[in-house]
Amino acid sequence: MRPADAEELSNMDKVDAHPDVHRATEPDEEHVLRSLYGPPDSDGVYRAEEV
Repeated sequence: MRPADAEELSNMDKVDAHPDVHRATEPDEEHVLRSLYGPPDSDGVYRAEEV
């Protein structure tokens, strides 16, 4: 592991880990995600598995 990687890992506890981080926050963002990946799954995650 490079020193830069170790430093990044040591700061991971400072990352915002909001449970809804994967949800679209703007109407146009949802439109773009749907056009790229299709509809979200039951958890609201755009996975692109069926597109």
